[in-house]
Amino acid sequence: MIKIAYFSGTGNTEYVAKFLAKKFEEQGENIEISKIELKNEKFSLENANMFLILSPVHSFDIPWPVYKWIKNIESKEIKTSIILVSAGGYIPENSAAIRKIRTILKKKGCNIVYEDMVKMPLNCFSGMKNGETKSILNEVPKKIEEVVVNIKNNVKKEIKPLTKGIILSKISIFEKIFSRLFAKGYVISESCNLCNWCVENCPTGNITIKNGKIHFDLKCTLCLKCIYGCPKKAISQKIFPFMVIKNGYDLYRFLGKNAD
Repeated sequence: MIKIAYFSGTGNTEYVAKFLAKKFEEQGENIEISKIELKNEKFSLENANMFLILSPVHSFDIPWPVYKWIKNIESKEIKTSIILVSAGGYIPENSAAIRKIRTILKKKGCNIVYEDMVKMPLNCFSGMKNGETKSILNEVPKKIEEVVVNIKNNVKKEIKPLTKGIILSKISIFEKIFSRLFAKGYVISESCNLCNWCVENCPTGNITIKNGKIHFDLKCTLCLKCIYGCPKKAISQKIFPFMVIKNGYDLYRFLGKNAD
């Protein structure tokens, strides 16, 4: 069995993970796929002969919840593949994100046999033009096919971090500080109907309902899931509005299909 675990905010990494799972299943593999969420850290590599972990890159590093989640899984000697998802196309400096997660997984006993990076559209700031977004998405199937074939054929691949990326990745230590400030900037509009969507879908369990109102704690990871995913578009950001695409980010609109 191949066990796949992924962390995703806006849906980019989830799309890649599910695409990989589908292609492996077409090859006759038994797949079990799980979200990386701190509110549900129960995950076991029991009965698995291969482990795939997928993560987006934040500030040239892996989001902090992924590291926390990894530290809570049991140690096991198992073939492991790491897939980084780079929003905004291919950004060479994002290669530095592999260093720390690789080290932690090796300490867990994982035998890292394959590393790769998949390009996806930019999901923050000003976003990308529709043509650029669709161009990147058109390349994904071919890349996923390549990854599956390589892993199935025991092809070894290692991401080599750029020196510039390693230097830039040091700024990730400020991400927790920035995320706490970001968490203080959430604003809920009157269109909120307390549907509980944001509470149920926040990967760090940062959102609750207190006294009949949505409440944000300080465990934000800047994934933007609550803002883009709110059914009523009732969540906005007042302190760092430039971080959020004005009209939102809906991956499946570009794909012309509904989310699974």
